[in-house]
Amino acid sequence: MGKVLALLLIIVLALASVAGYLFLTEQITAVERQIADGQRQFEKGQPALEEGKVKLEAGKREMSESKKDYKQAKDNQFLVLVDKLLKGGKGFKEAKERIVEGDKQIAKGEGEVNLGERQIDAGELELRRGRELLMLAKGARVACGLGAAFFASLSIVLGFCWRRSLARIFIY
Repeated sequence: MGKVLALLLIIVLALASVAGYLFLTEQITAVERQIADGQRQFEKGQPALEEGKVKLEAGKREMSESKKDYKQAKDNQFLVLVDKLLKGGKGFKEAKERIVEGDKQIAKGEGEVNLGERQIDAGELELRRGRELLMLAKGARVACGLGAAFFASLSIVLGFCWRRSLARIFIY
């Protein structure tokens, strides 16, 4: 009776190894698709981030030049007087408002660039972590395949060697 239980246990282990192999194969395929999608998103995000950085730097330069021009114009008493006489001082007031709005836009752009950098870094980390887990899963799949082959072979060999004692149990 012990041989029958041992043989049944070995067969169950072989079936469990096959099931593990099939399950891991399905999971590996799904993870490979996710990693490919993540890689495509990462490759799209990288140029968008660089483009955002370039636009931000251009905006900062333009803002700096605008502030310098505004300061020079404000220091010129003749321009201040002409603005007050012709526009009632609205020209400098509007310029100051545009500068404040520009500062807000630059701050918003810096926040978006920083957020983009954090997202890119997080995406890169997730891709790396996913690849590491994928390698572990592939190793486990190989182990399950080898286990299935080993246990199937062992059950065949033991079944062949124990055929007479097993036949006595089932026939009588």
